[in-house]
Amino acid sequence: MILRFNPNEGGEGVPYPHEDMIASYNKSCYNWSPDMEDKILRITKSSVGTFDFCPKQYYFQNILGLRGEERDYHVRGSNVHDAVEWFWKEAPKLVPDVESLLTQGNTESAKKELRKAMPIPPTPYIYGEKVQMNQYSDWQFDRLLHMRENTTDWLPVGNEIEIHATRVVVSSGGEEIPIHMKGFIDRIFIDADRTGIILMELKTGKWVEKGGRKRAGMRAEMQFYRMMLEHSPHIEYLPVVGWGWQFPGGGINGGDGPMWDYESVKGPGGRYAPTTVEKRLKRVVDAHLNDDFPAEAHEAKCGYCDFMEMCPAWMGDLAIDPEDMR
Repeated sequence: MILRFNPNEGGEGVPYPHEDMIASYNKSCYNWSPDMEDKILRITKSSVGTFDFCPKQYYFQNILGLRGEERDYHVRGSNVHDAVEWFWKEAPKLVPDVESLLTQGNTESAKKELRKAMPIPPTPYIYGEKVQMNQYSDWQFDRLLHMRENTTDWLPVGNEIEIHATRVVVSSGGEEIPIHMKGFIDRIFIDADRTGIILMELKTGKWVEKGGRKRAGMRAEMQFYRMMLEHSPHIEYLPVVGWGWQFPGGGINGGDGPMWDYESVKGPGGRYAPTTVEKRLKRVVDAHLNDDFPAEAHEAKCGYCDFMEMCPAWMGDLAIDPEDMR
């Protein structure tokens, strides 16, 4: 029984084209401190997200380099992301057959044909991946129905694209701290007017509206990518005119159901997101400058943490020394 399957392994990777960005990345690190004269702080969407969730968890993971237990939702997320990356490599080969079936009026057969672009593991998936993969494929089939006159623009211009960037964050004390930003953007599409690009994020967890808090969090993530692109050498992926997020398994664990959203960066979310992300980056930089990663007991959050036995907020003087776990 297989738990993890990546159909993209073994291919010849294309070297990252910007050597200056690789040099910057090589001198960056997550556990940066002000006394490291030859290093700069590395920040990713995931690392800043962990800090927002819990500064102490960030400390355990990014400063000490501790790793938690791999759970089923981690495996499901990796499997679905790898499958969708594979889907966009295979889908162009199937478009002629899909188009032929549509011309014959066989819409359902055409939809099933496109699903063949999803990989088939040696043994069946066990964490609900197939349901999400089929939902994702069906969403792309619906897009294709609306774009039959221009299937080229139906395809992404970027598929799991690696991006590196550098910039300066001004701390609360006015210090200018250089950082290196790195990330992989799930998908990048050209917009309908061919005047800009659209960022599209794939999520494999549940979707719950939560009074707009979920959308605000997604906007902050997308703005991180936009900011990263704008400080990178990748002018081919600019300007960013819109972004969206896809939750093909949004109904899992009591969620509201599959959800796919899109919005223009000129909307309210696009206007407020830059300020939000700038504040998030400043908080991370301040924490490193002051060596301040506080712990706070929060029953709902802490249930997702693998480091409770080391956390003083929960264990007090009985907390295990994290150095003993390294």
